[in-house]
Amino acid sequence: MKVKGSEKKGFKQAVLAAAVITGASTLLFQGVILAATAAEFKKTDTIPTSYANYTAGSSTVAQNSLPAGYKKAKYTIGAIDLEYFRNQKPTSKDMTKEAAAEIGAQALWKVFGLSLEGQVIEMGYQQPTESLPRSSWYADVVIDGKRSYCFSVDSVTGELFDIARERTLDKKVSVAFDPVLDKNPQEYLALAKQLVEKYNVVHGPVKSVAYNGQGYSNNDPMISLDITGENGEIALMTFSRYDKALLGIGYNGSYKPTLEFHEKLALRVEEKVQELEKSAPPATGNEVPFLRTLDLD
Repeated sequence: MKVKGSEKKGFKQAVLAAAVITGASTLLFQGVILAATAAEFKKTDTIPTSYANYTAGSSTVAQNSLPAGYKKAKYTIGAIDLEYFRNQKPTSKDMTKEAAAEIGAQALWKVFGLSLEGQVIEMGYQQPTESLPRSSWYADVVIDGKRSYCFSVDSVTGELFDIARERTLDKKVSVAFDPVLDKNPQEYLALAKQLVEKYNVVHGPVKSVAYNGQGYSNNDPMISLDITGENGEIALMTFSRYDKALLGIGYNGSYKPTLEFHEKLALRVEEKVQELEKSAPPATGNEVPFLRTLDLD
C-alpha cells in the first residue's frame, strides 16, 4: 500500500516537513519535488538501519538528566490507529514505546513547558526508509482530546529527532508570503540564536543561523531557519510569524538525512527530465503539449 506522508506522520508534515519544503523550495523542493516524497515514489520499502553517516557529530543517546522542574506525569500511552503503523513492528533492538514516550514527554516539558498529566500519547513504530535510514518511534500527543503536539525519537538510541506543536489561531491571520520579512528576517535570526543555545539544539556552539523560508500550518503563518553547529550538525527551527512562538525543531538526526535524500531526489528528477527531453520527438510547432510521468525507481 502506498502511504502518503500526511497519513504516516500526522500534522508533523504541516509543522516541520512543510517548513522544510517551503523554505528550501528555491533549491530543492520546488514543484514536483514537493510531491516526490519517499512514500509517493514507492520508497516505503524498508531498508537496514544505518547509523554510520549520521552518528558522527550528533547526539545519539537520550539525555540522562531530567529537565529543570520536570516531574513524570501520569499520561496514557496508546497506538496510532492507522494501517501504516499497524503493519510495522519493533524489533528486539528497539526500546519500548513507553521508554520512547517518556523521552518525548521530557522534551515537551523542556521546549514547550508542557506537562502531560492526564493526557494521551499515541505511538507508532517506523522502520527505516531511504529518507531516514534509522528506525523511530513517532508520537501524536493528544491534549484534551485534540492532537496538538508530536515528536519522534530514534527507536534504538533514544535520540530526539524532532518535536513540534500545532495551533489553530482564534482569529483571522494572513498566511501570505511576507516579502519584507523575506528580505529582512533579522528579528527571527536573533530569536533563534537565543533559543538554540537555551535548548542546545545542535549539541554545541552555533556556527550560523540562516533564513530558510516561509509557510503555514492551518491559519498559523510560519518562518523556518537553518541552524548549523560548529560540530557539523544542522537543525531546523520553526516559529510563528503571528506571535514569534516556537512551533518546532527538527534535529540533526532526522533533518540532515532528509536534506540529503531530497538532494538525491532532485538530481534523479533532473536526470529523468533530461532523458525525456532527449527521447521527445522533434517539435514542429503544431503539437499539443502533453504530460509525461516520471518514474524514479
